[in-house]
Amino acid sequence: MQKPRRVLVTGATGTLGSALVAALTNEGCEVVGNYCHDEARALRLQSKTGCHLERGDVSQEAVVESLFSQPFEAVFHLAGYSRDALLPRVSHQEWQDHLKVNLQSAFLVTRASLTCLPRGGKLVLVSSRVGERGFSGQSAYGASKAALLGLMKTAAIEGRPSGIAVNAICPGFAPSEMSKSLSPEILTARSRENWLPE
Repeated sequence: MQKPRRVLVTGATGTLGSALVAALTNEGCEVVGNYCHDEARALRLQSKTGCHLERGDVSQEAVVESLFSQPFEAVFHLAGYSRDALLPRVSHQEWQDHLKVNLQSAFLVTRASLTCLPRGGKLVLVSSRVGERGFSGQSAYGASKAALLGLMKTAAIEGRPSGIAVNAICPGFAPSEMSKSLSPEILTARSRENWLPE
């Protein structure tokens, strides 16, 4: 019998993360999910999927080192943060928070993945269409996600000799915990960003 594939998912209790954990466990993978907040949601996800969950902030080096003390064959980095504000109203702290959660965590997870994943290992980073094309009110989020794409491109080149594949996906807008505070008008506008031109 083939040994189950071991997979790490950061941001496991978010909307995308919990769906991914469920899909991976359904495929027979042994999943370790990382989360930072929402203990109740984590317990529900663990009960539903049988995954193992570890709490910790992956923008902290010690947390990432602890996670990667165990072997993985694939890593999905979904941990992220977004707080909308027009650029003149973005505080320095909000700017730093976006870079910390969206970029610093991606750097730490990518560095650990290139160091620890075996040949044939996979790393998938989650960026955003906002990082490619911009959107009003999302300067900090967009900048952090655009920088993540630059990180991915370099990591993909550096991982190739070791047989480690590094990729990023750029989802469009999807209703989530992070979008609950948005007005109906903004939600409609964001949804339209997903439409393909005719």
